[in-house]
Parts: sequence; C-alpha cells; structure tokens
Amino acid sequence: MIIGIDISSVGYQTGVSNYTLNLVRNLLKIDKNNQYKLFFSSLRLPLPEDIRLLTKYHSNVTIFQSKIPPTILQILWNQLRVFPIELFIGKCDIFHTSDWTQPPTIKAKTICTIHDLTPFLYPQWHHPKVIKAHKNKMYWATKKCRYFICVSKNTQNDLFNLFPQVNKSKTVVIYESAEEKFSKFLKLSSTEQSHQKEKIQKQYGLTNFILAQGTREPRKNLDRLIKAFICFKKKNPSSKVELAITGKYGWGKDVAVDHPGVKILGFIPEKDMVALHASALCLAYPSLYEGFGLPIVKSLKVGVPVITSNNSSLVEVAQGAAILVNPNSEIEISKAIEKIIKYPKLRKKMAQNGIILAQKYSWLKTAKETLQIYNSLSC
Repeated sequence: MIIGIDISSVGYQTGVSNYTLNLVRNLLKIDKNNQYKLFFSSLRLPLPEDIRLLTKYHSNVTIFQSKIPPTILQILWNQLRVFPIELFIGKCDIFHTSDWTQPPTIKAKTICTIHDLTPFLYPQWHHPKVIKAHKNKMYWATKKCRYFICVSKNTQNDLFNLFPQVNKSKTVVIYESAEEKFSKFLKLSSTEQSHQKEKIQKQYGLTNFILAQGTREPRKNLDRLIKAFICFKKKNPSSKVELAITGKYGWGKDVAVDHPGVKILGFIPEKDMVALHASALCLAYPSLYEGFGLPIVKSLKVGVPVITSNNSSLVEVAQGAAILVNPNSEIEISKAIEKIIKYPKLRKKMAQNGIILAQKYSWLKTAKETLQIYNSLSC
C-alpha cells in the first residue's frame, strides 16, 4: 500500500506541526511494509531537517517538495478543486490530509485529522483567512474523506454537532502525545536532572517560575493569566515566583505587561522544552478552548503539576491530575496558583498522579492506531 501524507504544517512549529512530525516518525518506526510519500509545500520555508533525515534512516519513504504556498493550495484544492494530489506525488492508495487543505484525488482514499473546530465554534479567535480556509476544507472533507481521526472525544463530539452528515462509525479518537524525551527525563539520575534544570534556568534567567506555553493568540487567555498572577503577587508580596510566558506570537493583540515578575520569553527551541517544563513549579494553561492541549501532556510526563481550564478537551486530557479552573475567572486562576505555590505536598501528589496518567499517551500508540485505520481502508 502507498500512503501519502501532507506534512506542510511541520515547518510552522505549532501543535499541528508537532503532531504531524511525530506521527510520521513513529509510523516509519513500526511500518516497514507500506510505502510512504510525504508532501511538503511552502514558498519560503525550507524542508525541515527532521523530515529530511527520515529518508536517511528509512528506505520506504519519499519526500515530494513543492514551492506553492499553502494559501494558493487552499484556493486550488479547497475552492477550485483542480490538480489532484497524484499530480504532485504520483500514485497512492490513501492520502492523509492536513488541517488546512482537502486536495482532490484521482483514486486515492482520503483521511483527515481534526485537531479542533474553533474556527466554527469561536470565529472571533481566528483571522478571517483561517476561517475561510477551514470552512472550505471541511466542506469537501465531509463529502470526500473516508475516515476522520479526532484528537479527543471532545473534538469528536464537536465534529458530530457541527457536521451531523458525518458517519459516526467512520470516526475514531486517537490521542496525541509528547515525545519520548519528556518521559526519559525522569529516568536520568537526580544529579543530571538538576544539572539540566540549572542550565536552562541560567540560560533564560529564571529561578522559581510558573510556565505558560503555547502560541500567543486570543484563545490562550494570557491576559487573564497575567492579571491573575499579578493578583497573586499583590496578595503575596514576598513571593519570588515568576511567570514565564513562552511561545511565538500568532495573531491578534499581543500580550504586553510592565511587571518585574512576568517574563515574555517568546519562541523556545524544541531542544530546550524538556528541561524548561521540568524546571517549572507548574504549568499554567487556562486556555479558553482546545482540541487537545499538548503542553499539558509534556508537563505531566516530567512530573510537573498543571493548572488548566474546566472546558473542552482539557478536562479529558488532564483527568484528575490537574487543578481545573474557570478560565474566565481571574480569581479562580489566582487561587489555583496560590495552592500550587504554598502547598509542596499538593505539588508532589499532583506530580505523581500526572506521571501515572501520562503513561496512557504515547506517539507509538498513536501511530499504531492510525496505521490500523490505514489498513482498514485498504480492504
């Protein structure tokens, strides 16, 4: 069987990028029988080295690179319905589409992953171009896709509610995960763990800190998190705890704050993410809505407590290993921060629960379950 996958998202270093890269990596680890054709298209972004290296270690993968911008492909594929994917990559039996485009095919059966449906649920959080692209993509996906992979039960329910024409039996929930390097951190000696934490703290000028991670955009709710943190600091003026906000700017009004306890670090290279998560007192992730919430799993895997929202998929992913808050309440967020900071025994218990829960999330498991879907469509 020849399996095509759109990997164009990998170059953008987002949550979808992370999913796509790790799915492909792990599919190639477990599957030596099928041939994989990876399609990457971008006018300006180079092919990521992580993808290029796959051809060095796996003989059953070929990369097809195009210079057509995704914005143009959105028009060609989602609107005009011209140039089938086979014209770019040749014959394939199955094509796994991105969250951005739904290319026409000559014979290939298509499958897509639904990461979240917030462009439909909360259009105010997205740029009009994004909303238009997703509407066009889902119009054709609901007509043409043979299977839908949803990254959480909550996202699956959103799919059913928004697109009742989708056959429920042709959908499946397959969770995302964090890379194995997060789990491996706790297997290091305590000396090595301390060394890596000290190194990353020195690099970014941090000591005791709460971590916020994710693209800086409206739904990440960073303004309320900052206000809640400042409220905590006013109530506890002797506290030396800082709030470290990481992640590249996405769109909308960016966060701006003049408070010595709040540090906006911006984009953090992937090589630093494990130690950064592991060094934090907790992860604060009070998002207004998420399809999955990958930063939560990253923190759980390194034994770091989590504060997150009592909505969307976040309750499902955290499953009792986090303090849940109303993301619209600065008071609730501030109280949760205070609990985490003031009660080390609570932090320890939450960390232990998180490590146990995190064992259910594995990219190998994700790949195996995805491969089962591919195989079911080959019949």
